[in-house]
Amino acid sequence: MKLKLTPRIYQEKIFATATKQNTLVILPTGLGKTIIALMLAVHRLKKIPGSKILFLAPTKPLCEQHKKTFEKNIDEGNFTVLTGAKKPDERKKLWENSTFIFATPQTITNDLISGKINFNNVSLIIFDEAHRAVGSYDYVFLAKNYMKQSKTPLILALTASPGSEKEKINEICNNLFIKKIEVRDEKSPDVKQYVEKMSVEKIFIDLPESLKELKELFEKALKTRLKELKDANIIQTSDITKIRKRDMLQLQGKLVATKEPAFFKYVSTVAACTKILHCLELLQTQGIKPLARFLEKLKGQYYRVKATKQLMNDTNFREAMARTFELETKGIEHPKFGKLLDIISPNEKTIVFTNYRNTVDRIIEFLQTNPELNPTKFIGQKQGMSQKEQIKILSEFKDGVYNVLVSSSIGEEGLDIPEVQKVIFFEPIPSALRAIQRRGRTARHAPGKVILLITKDTIDEKYYWVSFHKERRMKKVIGEIKENGKQQRKLEEF
Repeated sequence: MKLKLTPRIYQEKIFATATKQNTLVILPTGLGKTIIALMLAVHRLKKIPGSKILFLAPTKPLCEQHKKTFEKNIDEGNFTVLTGAKKPDERKKLWENSTFIFATPQTITNDLISGKINFNNVSLIIFDEAHRAVGSYDYVFLAKNYMKQSKTPLILALTASPGSEKEKINEICNNLFIKKIEVRDEKSPDVKQYVEKMSVEKIFIDLPESLKELKELFEKALKTRLKELKDANIIQTSDITKIRKRDMLQLQGKLVATKEPAFFKYVSTVAACTKILHCLELLQTQGIKPLARFLEKLKGQYYRVKATKQLMNDTNFREAMARTFELETKGIEHPKFGKLLDIISPNEKTIVFTNYRNTVDRIIEFLQTNPELNPTKFIGQKQGMSQKEQIKILSEFKDGVYNVLVSSSIGEEGLDIPEVQKVIFFEPIPSALRAIQRRGRTARHAPGKVILLITKDTIDEKYYWVSFHKERRMKKVIGEIKENGKQQRKLEEF
């Protein structure tokens, strides 16, 4: 069994480490983490003939992609993809007859629990997108059972970004039984020559006056409720700029969990704050149409949901609703949509990322007004696109059938889409991990450009800076790992 490629020096160095102990590899997107997995797989099969290699990835498109890479670069072996699309008995036969198995973690978990498979003869498990190995994600269960069952266990974990907190990296390492960490970034001496140039541009957009007035009305309604919660010592501050929707959701759960009658009356107030914050996010980042649809949904909850009834009886909120529907009838849109037409060229392959499923469709409608642009959507299974359709769309995008891919978060992880010249963030996201993954879709094989659309003085700016500081913190943590030689030490030691 031989490899049909010549690895780079840093890949050989990392491979040498990974042959000895369970290893976490932190390497920028596009620099060949899968090649290291290939090298290690071949090494294990030579060392332990007749054993199996299991490559785990979060989605079927990723599994298919990794299978193709292995088939292309290894001269022999039986390769198969196992997902929930195949029947359990069929999966059992494929497992028994395959050397290289590419699978989603949920599928393997189900088959392991049902007793259709075991890990006795698996000499290597590769955990792709290893940053997911926290909490109750299936990676945690599978790693634990693998280390118990396999006669010759070895783990290789791959990620471009493990997160911005030492605690999370520590949790990943513990859950995957990691003994060594190999870290490289764009500035590493043995890597930088392979890093393509990536330019990042921030385009700041003014919110129209009509939308600013709406924003003020929603904020007044929010301020009233935040003051009530602060006066009751439920929250520390009523400063709108320091409150996030996630904070309110967590607070709501805590209040319910306390089971204290004194707090019950505030649960609906917190829920109302969450709804207002969602209105503000839609208004500032997406525009009038999605806001109007959300408000229509709230109207239907008037007699069923206490928090909604509370909002509908608020003068500022009612006025904001009325103005929203009025602006919708006038066809008022967020200026981001027009800006997209200015910055997308038909001569460049472009990916546009957005957080909202409905915004994907609206962006496509806008882009289709330019006959030179041929956009298509790329969304998750839960949003209505089967894995078969996802694979087909990616193939057609690669082949040039489409020149713009408008994607939800499904397009952020790991997908190898070569020659994407431009990545556009329709809105910033408060996650360093996701921001890194989005940027990683370009400058993989050639120079690329990243553009962020940021609405001034809105949640867009807030999210941009949250992500910026998290990423800086992540780089500091990774720098500490490199500097202090985590390969020989536990994370708790620095």
